[in-house]
Amino acid sequence: MMQSIKMLFWEKKSQLEIWLHNLNFSSLDFIQFASCFGVGFLSGLFFKRWSKYIILVTLSLAILLSLLQGFSIIIINFATIQKLTGLQNITNLNGIFLACLQVAQKYRWELVCSGIGFIIGFKTG
Repeated sequence: MMQSIKMLFWEKKSQLEIWLHNLNFSSLDFIQFASCFGVGFLSGLFFKRWSKYIILVTLSLAILLSLLQGFSIIIINFATIQKLTGLQNITNLNGIFLACLQVAQKYRWELVCSGIGFIIGFKTG
């Protein structure tokens, strides 16, 4: 009985390894995607509970910074942002948006896993 359970387990494991190999995923990729899913799930739970405050603070800061920059009280130094983030061709806010899109394309599968985890965590919370 125990021998047949072990054989069934190893057979299922080898089928999973074959399936992951056909998808060109290694076990490290699977662990990375599972971790992204877990972080997204926890973020969804957290956001469900604190979403009112997070949105309020984010919008308030964005409006405040826009007003301060509009009245020339503060100046956004894009060269420093470029140096700190390592993103290239940042000269204005549109450049930041395009650079973020390039990073999102580079890490699309991680973002998909995190997004699915976020949605499930948000619905669960």
